[in-house]
Amino acid sequence: MTFRGLALATLAAATALTGCADDGSSVALVPSSMTGIVGEIDLALESETDWVIAGSSRLVAQLADGAEAEILITADAITMDDAAARGLVAGEPVVFAGNRLVVALAPGNPGEVAHLSDLNRGDLLIGVCAPEVPCGRLAAEAADALDLDLSIDTEEPNVRSLANKVASGELDAGLIYATDAADLELETLDTNALAPFVTSYLVVSVDGETSTIADFLVSPAGQALLATQGFSRP
Repeated sequence: MTFRGLALATLAAATALTGCADDGSSVALVPSSMTGIVGEIDLALESETDWVIAGSSRLVAQLADGAEAEILITADAITMDDAAARGLVAGEPVVFAGNRLVVALAPGNPGEVAHLSDLNRGDLLIGVCAPEVPCGRLAAEAADALDLDLSIDTEEPNVRSLANKVASGELDAGLIYATDAADLELETLDTNALAPFVTSYLVVSVDGETSTIADFLVSPAGQALLATQGFSRP
């Protein structure tokens, strides 16, 4: 049995023990880097969650505008701290996963990107996330620490939008998360220099009630599923 098969078998067993979502109508605000996993969470819990997917900062803005939800997930602590400071969530946020920054390359690597320093070349089309979202902050942190003068052509509102532009060949390269690169089967630059640039994912209750989804994410079954998608343990 493959690791993925083993993980799904574990999920099935866990679901039998914990039960499914009570009415299938819960609303969860999740960052775009979880696009590839939300369907499998519903499958594991036998639920039909209303997944609201956007950049983490946009999710917090929606809460501030009066959106109702059961849980909020953000792709970094800064955004979660902002939500908590504004009184938009209840309870204590819990870290449940990590992710790392990679340089994803367009199919076939038409830009012939071989080194991080190549990202300084003006002839390449390079994308990052907007600075107000977690992947954008992480990319800026990496560029500063590694003394990269990135030739940036676009700043996308969320990491999935950026990853899709790399996958379609609109960009030669983009600084995205490892999970998005894996989900879209994108080649990544082979470098250890980006290893220190990681982010944490946090989940918190918005309404103060216990969440089946939040409980699942920190459970052994949830952690197994996250691992199949390339997320690291907290």
